[in-house]
Order: sequence, then C-alpha cells, then structure tokens
Amino acid sequence: MKNTKFDPIAYIESAFLDIPAAAPKDAPADADPVVAKKTRRMALPTEKRGKFRKTEMSAPRPRRARESAVNNPIDPELRTMWEALPRHIEFLVSYFDDDVTSNYYGGEFKESRNDLIKRLLDPELSLEETSRLLGVCPATIRRYTNRGWLAHHRTHGGQRRFRLTDVIAFVDKHGRLPEE
Repeated sequence: MKNTKFDPIAYIESAFLDIPAAAPKDAPADADPVVAKKTRRMALPTEKRGKFRKTEMSAPRPRRARESAVNNPIDPELRTMWEALPRHIEFLVSYFDDDVTSNYYGGEFKESRNDLIKRLLDPELSLEETSRLLGVCPATIRRYTNRGWLAHHRTHGGQRRFRLTDVIAFVDKHGRLPEE
C-alpha cells in the first residue's frame, strides 16, 4: 500500500467546499473514482482550498404548517388581536408625548418615544423564538446566521438576537410553500 500524507482536517474541510477539487499530479488514470475523489480533496493545499463560504441555501428552509387554514383555524383570541392591530398602531404613534411623564422620572429616559414604539412593533427575538417561528431546529438558525443569510446581532453575553422584520425578510427571500 502506498504511504500518502493524510491530513484529517483538510479532508473534513474539503467536504464543505463549493469549489471542485483538482486532481493530483501523480494520480493514476485507472484509479477507483471514489478513492480518486478522496485523494484529490486531500491533495489540495490549504492556500488553494479557500475559506468555507456557502453561496446557495442548502440547509432546511422554513416551512409553513402542512395543515391548511381550513383544518387549523386561527385562534379566536389571535384573530381579535389581529383585527385590533391597526387601532393599536394608530394609538402608539398619534396621541401622547413625554412632557408630563418626564416630570415624574429623574433624568433622561433610556430610549426615545420613537425607539420605544419601534421596539414594540418590531420585537427582538431569541434563538428559540426564531427557530419556533421558522419551524426549524436552533442549529439550523445558527447555520443561517453563520452564513450571513439571516440578519442578527449579539448581546453582551454573545447570544444571538433577531428582529421580527429580519426574520420576515429572510422568509420572503428563502422561504418556500409546503409540498402539495
């Protein structure tokens, strides 16, 4: 058996590359195709392999529920909230200001009234909440963020946080309808 230098890290990394592997110079022409493919991947020097960066979505995509709306009607409480939403938004942006309230609190408020309204209308979601909304596991959400497909920011503790608008934009771009 021929003694070849085997780099296990390079072998594992090569499985995730988007570029085709080049054949080594000393590879026999009649070699087994499976062995030849593995050998080509192992033979790529680290400098030529490039950095791992997926450009197309190959992970599980968010899915809608398989049951139709007829079989799974919206909860009456949610329907009531949905119907009241325009009135709630109008209330938030139209009526009051901070003049009277600021007399009762010392110093400045943590956020402006506009920032408060934005935070209420576009809530910050945790990893768990986002994975539940998209119907995928948390590891898939981490993969989406690592590849730059799903916008997020990190807390001081390093945890991922998502804005509802970013999650909706992600679904608009990458989502798909359920199979029929």
